[in-house]
Amino acid sequence: MLDIFNNYRMIDLSEEIQPGVLKINGQYSWGKHIRRFQLRQFEAATDHTFMNFVEAETHIGTHVEVPAHLTNDGRGCSEMPLETFIGETIVLQMGSGPIHPAHLSKVHPRDILLLWSAAEDSYITEQAAQYLLDKPIKMLGVQNVAPDDPRAYEAGSTIPPATHQLLLSHDIPIIECLVNLQEIKKERVFFIGFPLRIAHLDSSWIRAVAFEPLS
Repeated sequence: MLDIFNNYRMIDLSEEIQPGVLKINGQYSWGKHIRRFQLRQFEAATDHTFMNFVEAETHIGTHVEVPAHLTNDGRGCSEMPLETFIGETIVLQMGSGPIHPAHLSKVHPRDILLLWSAAEDSYITEQAAQYLLDKPIKMLGVQNVAPDDPRAYEAGSTIPPATHQLLLSHDIPIIECLVNLQEIKKERVFFIGFPLRIAHLDSSWIRAVAFEPLS
Protein backbone atom coordinates (compact mmCIF):
# COMPACT_ATOMS: atom_id res chain seq x y z
CA MET A 1 0.00 0.00 0.00
CA LEU A 2 1.24 3.48 -0.84
CA ASP A 3 2.61 5.44 2.12
CA ILE A 4 0.08 8.20 1.46
CA PHE A 5 -2.71 5.99 2.80
CA ASN A 6 -0.96 5.76 6.17
CA ASN A 7 -1.98 9.39 6.71
CA TYR A 8 -5.68 8.76 6.16
CA ARG A 9 -8.54 6.81 7.69
CA MET A 10 -10.66 5.05 5.09
CA ILE A 11 -14.42 5.14 5.64
CA ASP A 12 -16.68 2.96 3.52
CA LEU A 13 -19.72 4.99 2.45
CA SER A 14 -21.38 2.20 0.44
CA GLU A 15 -24.48 0.30 1.43
CA GLU A 16 -24.10 -3.47 1.35
CA ILE A 17 -26.66 -4.86 -1.10
CA GLN A 18 -28.38 -8.07 -0.08
CA PRO A 19 -29.63 -9.57 -3.37
CA GLY A 20 -31.94 -12.47 -3.96
CA VAL A 21 -29.82 -15.52 -4.82
CA LEU A 22 -30.92 -18.57 -6.81
CA LYS A 23 -28.35 -21.35 -6.48
CA ILE A 24 -27.83 -24.21 -8.92
CA ASN A 25 -29.31 -26.64 -6.38
CA GLY A 26 -32.60 -24.72 -6.55
CA GLN A 27 -32.22 -23.06 -3.14
CA TYR A 28 -33.39 -19.43 -3.14
CA SER A 29 -32.48 -16.74 -0.61
CA TRP A 30 -34.68 -13.65 -0.59
CA GLY A 31 -33.05 -10.24 -0.92
CA LYS A 32 -33.79 -7.11 1.10
CA HIS A 33 -34.68 -4.60 -1.61
CA ILE A 34 -38.06 -3.76 -3.09
CA ARG A 35 -36.46 -3.07 -6.45
CA ARG A 36 -35.15 -6.05 -8.38
CA PHE A 37 -31.63 -7.30 -7.64
CA GLN A 38 -31.14 -10.99 -8.22
CA LEU A 39 -28.14 -13.30 -8.69
CA ARG A 40 -28.54 -16.61 -10.47
CA GLN A 41 -25.71 -19.02 -9.89
CA PHE A 42 -24.36 -21.27 -12.62
CA GLU A 43 -21.41 -23.60 -13.04
CA ALA A 44 -18.96 -22.92 -15.86
CA ALA A 45 -18.74 -25.83 -18.29
CA THR A 46 -15.00 -25.46 -18.90
CA ASP A 47 -13.51 -25.43 -15.39
CA HIS A 48 -16.60 -26.02 -13.17
CA THR A 49 -16.15 -22.75 -11.28
CA PHE A 50 -19.22 -20.97 -9.92
CA MET A 51 -20.38 -17.74 -11.51
CA ASN A 52 -23.45 -15.50 -11.42
CA PHE A 53 -25.84 -13.87 -13.84
CA VAL A 54 -27.03 -10.52 -12.45
CA GLU A 55 -30.48 -9.08 -13.11
CA ALA A 56 -30.96 -5.76 -11.39
CA GLU A 57 -32.00 -2.15 -11.47
CA THR A 58 -28.98 0.13 -11.15
CA HIS A 59 -30.79 2.52 -8.79
CA ILE A 60 -30.30 0.19 -5.82
CA GLY A 61 -27.91 0.69 -2.94
CA THR A 62 -25.23 3.37 -3.20
CA HIS A 63 -25.36 4.56 -6.81
CA VAL A 64 -24.42 7.55 -8.93
CA GLU A 65 -26.81 9.06 -11.46
CA VAL A 66 -25.40 10.74 -14.57
CA PRO A 67 -26.94 12.91 -17.34
CA ALA A 68 -28.29 9.90 -19.28
CA HIS A 69 -30.75 9.44 -16.40
CA LEU A 70 -32.40 12.73 -17.32
CA THR A 71 -32.20 12.95 -21.12
CA ASN A 72 -32.03 10.39 -23.89
CA ASP A 73 -28.89 12.00 -25.35
CA GLY A 74 -27.18 12.69 -22.01
CA ARG A 75 -23.77 11.25 -21.22
CA GLY A 76 -23.73 7.77 -19.70
CA CYS A 77 -21.40 6.44 -17.01
CA SER A 78 -18.63 5.41 -19.39
CA GLU A 79 -18.65 8.82 -21.08
CA MET A 80 -18.13 10.88 -17.93
CA PRO A 81 -14.54 11.97 -17.13
CA LEU A 82 -12.98 9.88 -14.36
CA GLU A 83 -11.89 13.01 -12.50
CA THR A 84 -15.57 13.80 -11.91
CA PHE A 85 -15.79 11.00 -9.35
CA ILE A 86 -12.67 11.70 -7.31
CA GLY A 87 -11.32 14.68 -5.43
CA GLU A 88 -11.55 17.28 -2.68
CA THR A 89 -14.78 16.87 -0.77
CA ILE A 90 -16.75 18.77 1.85
CA VAL A 91 -19.05 16.86 4.21
CA LEU A 92 -21.88 18.86 5.81
CA GLN A 93 -24.55 17.83 8.29
CA MET A 94 -27.94 19.38 7.63
CA GLY A 95 -30.77 19.94 10.07
CA SER A 96 -34.49 19.39 9.64
CA GLY A 97 -36.46 20.88 6.77
CA PRO A 98 -35.45 22.63 3.55
CA ILE A 99 -31.83 23.32 2.67
CA HIS A 100 -31.18 26.88 1.47
CA PRO A 101 -28.08 28.53 -0.06
CA ALA A 102 -27.11 29.95 3.34
CA HIS A 103 -26.57 26.39 4.59
CA LEU A 104 -23.99 25.81 1.85
CA SER A 105 -21.72 28.84 2.26
CA LYS A 106 -18.65 26.66 3.00
CA VAL A 107 -18.80 24.93 -0.36
CA HIS A 108 -15.97 25.79 -2.77
CA PRO A 109 -16.06 25.72 -6.57
CA ARG A 110 -15.27 22.22 -7.93
CA ASP A 111 -15.93 20.59 -4.57
CA ILE A 112 -17.60 17.23 -4.29
CA LEU A 113 -20.39 17.92 -1.80
CA LEU A 114 -21.71 15.22 0.54
CA LEU A 115 -24.78 16.08 2.63
CA TRP A 116 -26.33 14.08 5.44
CA SER A 117 -29.02 14.58 8.05
CA ALA A 118 -30.29 12.84 11.15
CA ALA A 119 -33.75 14.21 10.36
CA GLU A 120 -36.29 12.56 8.07
CA ASP A 121 -37.49 15.66 6.23
CA SER A 122 -34.34 17.37 4.96
CA TYR A 123 -34.33 18.28 1.26
CA ILE A 124 -32.53 20.56 -1.20
CA THR A 125 -34.54 23.55 -2.39
CA GLU A 126 -34.50 24.80 -5.97
CA GLN A 127 -32.61 27.89 -4.80
CA ALA A 128 -29.93 25.73 -3.17
CA ALA A 129 -29.65 23.58 -6.30
CA GLN A 130 -29.12 26.71 -8.40
CA TYR A 131 -26.51 27.92 -5.89
CA LEU A 132 -24.59 24.64 -6.28
CA LEU A 133 -24.80 24.90 -10.06
CA ASP A 134 -23.49 28.46 -9.99
CA LYS A 135 -20.41 27.47 -7.95
CA PRO A 136 -20.24 24.97 -9.69
CA ILE A 137 -19.73 21.83 -7.62
CA LYS A 138 -18.27 18.71 -9.26
CA MET A 139 -20.67 16.14 -7.78
CA LEU A 140 -23.38 15.89 -5.11
CA GLY A 141 -23.93 12.98 -2.72
CA VAL A 142 -26.66 12.53 -0.11
CA GLN A 143 -27.49 10.41 2.91
CA ASN A 144 -30.99 10.82 4.35
CA VAL A 145 -31.33 14.07 2.41
CA ALA A 146 -33.81 14.25 -0.47
CA PRO A 147 -32.18 15.82 -3.54
CA ASP A 148 -35.52 17.38 -4.52
CA ASP A 149 -38.54 18.77 -2.73
CA PRO A 150 -40.57 15.61 -1.92
CA ARG A 151 -43.72 17.34 -3.13
CA ALA A 152 -42.29 17.24 -6.66
CA TYR A 153 -43.18 13.56 -6.85
CA GLU A 154 -46.77 13.90 -5.72
CA ALA A 155 -49.50 13.36 -8.31
CA GLY A 156 -50.41 16.61 -10.04
CA SER A 157 -47.52 18.56 -8.50
CA THR A 158 -46.25 21.65 -10.32
CA ILE A 159 -43.00 21.66 -8.30
CA PRO A 160 -40.09 20.45 -10.49
CA PRO A 161 -37.44 17.95 -9.30
CA ALA A 162 -35.07 20.90 -9.51
CA THR A 163 -31.83 19.38 -8.23
CA HIS A 164 -31.93 16.47 -10.66
CA GLN A 165 -32.86 18.73 -13.56
CA LEU A 166 -30.35 21.48 -12.85
CA LEU A 167 -27.34 19.36 -11.93
CA LEU A 168 -27.67 16.40 -14.28
CA SER A 169 -28.39 18.66 -17.26
CA HIS A 170 -25.02 20.33 -16.57
CA ASP A 171 -23.02 17.10 -16.20
CA ILE A 172 -22.97 17.17 -12.37
CA PRO A 173 -23.70 13.63 -11.11
CA ILE A 174 -25.77 12.84 -8.03
CA ILE A 175 -24.91 10.03 -5.59
CA GLU A 176 -27.83 8.58 -3.65
CA CYS A 177 -28.06 6.16 -0.70
CA LEU A 178 -24.70 6.91 0.88
CA VAL A 179 -24.11 5.52 4.38
CA ASN A 180 -21.73 6.23 7.29
CA LEU A 181 -21.27 9.95 6.61
CA GLN A 182 -21.88 10.50 10.32
CA GLU A 183 -18.64 8.59 10.98
CA ILE A 184 -16.59 11.31 9.30
CA LYS A 185 -15.19 13.77 11.85
CA LYS A 186 -13.39 16.21 9.55
CA GLU A 187 -15.28 18.63 7.34
CA ARG A 188 -12.93 18.14 4.39
CA VAL A 189 -11.90 14.74 3.07
CA PHE A 190 -10.81 13.07 -0.16
CA PHE A 191 -13.46 11.03 -1.93
CA ILE A 192 -13.47 8.23 -4.52
CA GLY A 193 -16.61 6.71 -6.03
CA PHE A 194 -16.12 5.39 -9.55
CA PRO A 195 -19.02 4.05 -11.65
CA LEU A 196 -18.81 0.93 -13.78
CA ARG A 197 -17.54 1.51 -17.32
CA ILE A 198 -20.67 0.32 -19.09
CA ALA A 199 -21.91 2.15 -22.18
CA HIS A 200 -25.35 3.80 -22.11
CA LEU A 201 -25.71 3.29 -18.34
CA ASP A 202 -27.76 6.06 -16.69
CA SER A 203 -26.76 5.06 -13.16
CA SER A 204 -24.15 2.79 -11.62
CA TRP A 205 -23.44 1.14 -8.31
CA ILE A 206 -20.27 2.56 -6.79
CA ARG A 207 -17.92 1.68 -3.95
CA ALA A 208 -17.84 5.08 -2.29
CA VAL A 209 -14.89 5.70 0.03
CA ALA A 210 -13.82 8.75 2.04
CA PHE A 211 -10.17 9.29 2.98
CA GLU A 212 -10.17 11.33 6.18
CA PRO A 213 -6.85 13.01 7.16
CA LEU A 214 -5.47 11.74 10.47
CA SER A 215 -3.92 15.10 11.28
